[in-house]
Amino acid sequence: MFDFAELVKKLSRIEQLMVLLTKVQLMPVLQVELADPRMAELYDLTGTYSQREIKKKLNMSATTISEAWKRWERLGLLVREGQEYRRVV
Repeated sequence: MFDFAELVKKLSRIEQLMVLLTKVQLMPVLQVELADPRMAELYDLTGTYSQREIKKKLNMSATTISEAWKRWERLGLLVREGQEYRRVV
């Protein structure tokens, strides 16, 4: 008989391990990219707020935000979903 609860439990464990492995791989890149406290704050707000809201909160230009997001996408720190970005970890 198929044990759905056991499958969910195993998939959850796989997800936890994938997140852990991803964090380990990205940690050196994150440390370099987020050494500047303003960039760290931008990263923290990414995926939660729009570019316009972040621009206002951080008093940061749209160009600076956009360039950071594009660079972070190339480095694997962000993924693009439609018009928005979200953090990988």
